[in-house]
Amino acid sequence: MLKAPDWHLLIVWYFFLGGIAGGAYFTAAIADNFGSPRDKSVFRIGYVLALLLIGLCGVLLILDLGTPSRFLKMVMNFRFWNPMSIGAWMLGIFGIFAFVSSALSFAGGEGVAPFRRRLSLLGTISGFFIAAYTGVLLSGTALPFWTDARLMGALFLASGASTGMAAISLLLYLSGESAGEGFGKVKRADRYTIMFEIVVLAAFLVLLGGAAGPLVSGQLAPLFWGGLVVVGLVIPLLVDLVGLKLPGAVPAALVLVGGFILRYVIVMANA
Repeated sequence: MLKAPDWHLLIVWYFFLGGIAGGAYFTAAIADNFGSPRDKSVFRIGYVLALLLIGLCGVLLILDLGTPSRFLKMVMNFRFWNPMSIGAWMLGIFGIFAFVSSALSFAGGEGVAPFRRRLSLLGTISGFFIAAYTGVLLSGTALPFWTDARLMGALFLASGASTGMAAISLLLYLSGESAGEGFGKVKRADRYTIMFEIVVLAAFLVLLGGAAGPLVSGQLAPLFWGGLVVVGLVIPLLVDLVGLKLPGAVPAALVLVGGFILRYVIVMANA
């Protein structure tokens, strides 16, 4: 009989914050490369948020491993065949991209903008990896449910993009920039990302078939259907499509709640 990993909330937070970091960086890079000068607050917030969260992910990973020396050992002994080793390295690489992008968004003026933009497009690759690899890591195990979840990486990536945009929206709202053009653009982008996530989630469940039992009909089902599907996806999408007059922070916060619940139910299905 296979032994389930002794994972707890630290790992759930690590997965969740890593997804937001990757999604926030991607959103910032798009705003930086294809937006207007009025989108400056969007890419600044996105780059800095990605930097802060990826640093926090490193702390969470060290706490989960127990000692910093185990994390350093994982970094120093790189192994192509070890997903954890690859993940630790990519955490560092993405952190470098986020740090340089953040610094160049505040210093250097327009003279460094072309370099910053090209760098951000390259950094988006590592951001996508951070957002998706945790899902791929789970589906690469031999444990029931996880091993059958072939779209886990795609689902985590879609959720990371959506929660990254929601986090930027929330920070724009809290900083008093909800009337700006950038806020509207991020909200519209998140609308389509939520739609895409719903499609990926549906395909994820269809491909899982009977193996989806722990999520759709087990003890995690109320959290899955109520917390993720209704609160985290359907309500924010309807609020946006219908145009309900709610504070902009509300749908963004709901998307973040849903993103956390997604990681929680998937990890706890085998914990």
